[in-house]
Parts: sequence; structure tokens; C-alpha cells
Amino acid sequence: MISESEHTDAPGRGGTRIQSVARACQLLLWLADKRYGATAKEIAFAHRLTLPTTYHLLNTLVDQGLLAKDEERRFVLGHSSAIVAEAYLRASSVPETLLVAIGELAEQTHEVVSLADWYDEEIRILASVEGTNVLRVAQIMNAPYEDAHARANGKLLLAYAWPQLRRAYIRRHPPRRRTPATICDVRQLEAELERIRHRGCAYDEEEFAEGLSCVAAPLLDNGQIIASIAVSSPADRFAASRDELTAAVTGMAKSVRFGRLAGTAGRMVSPA
Repeated sequence: MISESEHTDAPGRGGTRIQSVARACQLLLWLADKRYGATAKEIAFAHRLTLPTTYHLLNTLVDQGLLAKDEERRFVLGHSSAIVAEAYLRASSVPETLLVAIGELAEQTHEVVSLADWYDEEIRILASVEGTNVLRVAQIMNAPYEDAHARANGKLLLAYAWPQLRRAYIRRHPPRRRTPATICDVRQLEAELERIRHRGCAYDEEEFAEGLSCVAAPLLDNGQIIASIAVSSPADRFAASRDELTAAVTGMAKSVRFGRLAGTAGRMVSPA
């Protein structure tokens, strides 16, 4: 909780702290966990702040692009927060060779390219690059990662995971229907994952979202999967260039040479 009686001086902690900056940072971190944002009143109540103080902090963060207001006047993360997050990923998690690879693939295909891996037995998107044809795909890719059973990157990582990791993930995240094309039966999903291992790539053809399709391929290091790379596009354009996009993403995946990603579950995953 943020207390309005906090002191700005912290002599025992190596120097002065700015109270307003600390409050603003805590509000920003709190909102980062709120998928649908929050109103000023909700934020003030949660942090025991007066409403005027809350508005001063929120408006300052909005001015800097770290927060934004949606149509319902709820405060959500702004575009500058994405810049900070992407910079952190580039600096701490994603080798430069992989960033170059997804950039080249986006330039080659003119579509959205994303990179995903395992982290703490969950799947995460590491980075995504917009192509020149991007519509609403980038917003979908940057959302919290859910429904791996219905997504190309997710299915690819599940297919190559050790069986115990895969089963544990599916127990925590039971397959649910996203579209009429979504595979929800666990036995059917296992059969699909076997097909993915056999052909070396995964497809999501309007399984996660109607109008959106995707193909993913594994980035392997000494036979172990390190990450998944995928190309996404509107379904009609994907259908017209399915073979070309598949060749592009599998070719790029095979050409990449890199060290292990920091934090990746490389010891836990392997071609099954």
C-alpha cells in the first residue's frame, strides 16, 4: 500500500527518495497487473490516497505516455510502457541474433513475427515485430499469453516439451473453445501435437481468433527447443501464401545460431 505519510528522506537507505515518484511507480506497477485497468476512484481506494492526489499522479503518467485512458475512462498502460518492456526484454532476455532474425523475417514476409519461450513452466512472448501489412495482429500478440492450445507458438512449445511439463501445463490451463476451429479435447490436442513434431511446424488457422492465422517453427540448440518463432497474418492473406510463409519461418528457424536464452526452460524441454 502507498501511504500519504511517507517521508521523502531515507537516510538509512543511501539517500533521499522522492515521495511522488515512488507513488507514481507503485501505481504503474499495480496497474500492470490489472488486465482491464482501473478507475481513479478504484486506484485511490486501493492505495489509500485522496482522489486529487491520485489524479495528479495519474495525469502525470498519462502525459508521459506510461498510462492512457480507455473509452470507459479507466486507466490502462500506455505506449511508453511497451517501450520500456521491450527494452527490458532486449537487454535481459533476447539475444541480438534472435532480434535480428525476427526483424528480417518481418521484413521478408511483411507480417507480424513473434518469439516465444518457456519461463517458470509458463509460456511467454519475448518479442514481436510488426510487418508492413500489420492490421490488429500486433495487439493480439502483445496481450497476456493465454490459450496456448489454440496458438501456433503455444502448440509448438507444447509439442516439443517433455511430457510431464506438457501435461502439467494443460492441467493448469484446460483447453477452452476460442473459435469453432479450436481443439478442446485433450486427446485430439495430443494427436495434433504429435503431427506438429512430425512435420516440424505448428499452425493456428483461426483457432485462437477468427480472421487470424499463424505458423510457428522451433528454434533448436543441440536438439533442444529454446524458443518458437511465428508469423501471423489475417486469415485470407495467410491462406493465399501458406506455403511461402511456412517456408520462410522454418527456413529462418533453421538458419539461426545462438546461445541459450536467459531464463529459458531449456533443461525441461526437448523434442519428445
